[in-house]
Amino acid sequence: MNDLSKVELFVYFVCWTGCVVYSTFQCYLVSNRYSQYLSEDLVPGWKWVGRKVDTADFEWKMWTPIFFSWLQYVIPYLVISLVLKTRHSNLIPFLGMSISFLWLYNMLGLGLTLFLLIQPVLFNWIFQLFSLKLVWITSLASTFSLHALDLNELMNGSLFDEDSTQEYFFSVLIAWTHARSISFLVDTRSSNDQEKKLVNFYHYCFYLPLLPSGPLLLYRDFKASIDNPQIRPGRALAHVIDSGIVVVRFLFWWFFHQLALHYFYHSAIQYHPGIVQRLDVWSSAGLGYSLGQFFMIKYLVLYGLPFALAKMDYVDAPPPPKCVSRIHLYSQMWRDFDRGLYNFMFNYIYIPFKGNSDRVVSKLLGTGLCFGFVCIWHGGSSAVVIWCVSNYLGICLEMTARYFSTCRPFTSWKASWSNANWVRFQAAIASPLLLLSALSNFCFFTDANVGYLLARKGIYEGGFTRLFGILLAMYSCCHVSMAISRREKKPTILTQQETLHQE
Repeated sequence: MNDLSKVELFVYFVCWTGCVVYSTFQCYLVSNRYSQYLSEDLVPGWKWVGRKVDTADFEWKMWTPIFFSWLQYVIPYLVISLVLKTRHSNLIPFLGMSISFLWLYNMLGLGLTLFLLIQPVLFNWIFQLFSLKLVWITSLASTFSLHALDLNELMNGSLFDEDSTQEYFFSVLIAWTHARSISFLVDTRSSNDQEKKLVNFYHYCFYLPLLPSGPLLLYRDFKASIDNPQIRPGRALAHVIDSGIVVVRFLFWWFFHQLALHYFYHSAIQYHPGIVQRLDVWSSAGLGYSLGQFFMIKYLVLYGLPFALAKMDYVDAPPPPKCVSRIHLYSQMWRDFDRGLYNFMFNYIYIPFKGNSDRVVSKLLGTGLCFGFVCIWHGGSSAVVIWCVSNYLGICLEMTARYFSTCRPFTSWKASWSNANWVRFQAAIASPLLLLSALSNFCFFTDANVGYLLARKGIYEGGFTRLFGILLAMYSCCHVSMAISRREKKPTILTQQETLHQE
């Protein structure tokens, strides 16, 4: 129950959104002011906008042509799949694999496509002849090698024909294929039908709607969707229309992101530490916020569009990330941003390591193992290490705080406080953690040098007065985040109460 008045919540909302709007506007002004120094990353944009567009975000620049190519194959697949589902569903895996292989051949060529295709078989052999541990070691070693080594240079430029899009896409597909292979092997260890198992293996690893960018769907959930599609008689057309509306929603966010890059040059500015050093605190906050917000919108598209198309095919994939502006806890960020990767780590790393133990130490060690995996998954650079260590420490502090909140004297204090004061206390405790989370994320979005510059402006420069003002903004964000979370939980609680009443 929440006893905070609507007026108090409104004040927090106005404070947080006001800070966001003003700092973002400052980022826009800075983009205009320093645009002449960003010429190598700014190119002519849409003619009707009349401004240059920021192309410094390598991922976004790579994914746009990949997605347009993918849509040319996934749309015919969905049409045929929806027709076959009611009577000839046994043909869909072969249809899906065939179209996926055609698209991969078009994108990567024969050699790289064949290399991808042998990965599931290779992992299955390693699993059958040796152990799951060796599968993990092989996967992590190959992932780290892809980040640490320039394969194209090792092959004298012949591997990717100096095509950076192809090189990037191949490395992403390898990582996804290995993660899916691990999920399949763990979830099917008791299966003995090798022929059917191999078909299901390839259908899962190369399922076209989720193939290019994820999100990562566990095999057990994929199989549940395939074996029991929620097809409602007489609702086929309505299902396609509803799913199509969701697709349009994510296409709108692609359009919004691309349009906004004509006005906000945050991606280009981050590669110029000299410019970052000259920024005042509001412009620095706007730069950091824009980097985080546009990163979220990017993955809203990269995960959301495949999610929507898989939904049209009656496959329930993990939903895209929630808005980062309404998340205030480390644990919430990890759970709600990339839910597919979170489910993967929780089920295949955290739970197997922790087992049935409820000890805090076991939980912390299991969490540390997950962050070690994340560090390798993202390349293990100095910025990624700083980000992972900071996030792990934040999670540890959260776990410790939760543990102590169940012990005396905290339980006695909580019992004597009003609900409103307890909510205020939670927000006050979470505010410094939210600031540290934001600063560590700046390292991840940029690099350790720029992350340090932004952290210095937030903590060291300006003295206590500036730090207090920043923490006040964080405090307001925590209240907004908690209010939204409480509002989302209310329908669930009401539904459970109605169910109990009916029983």
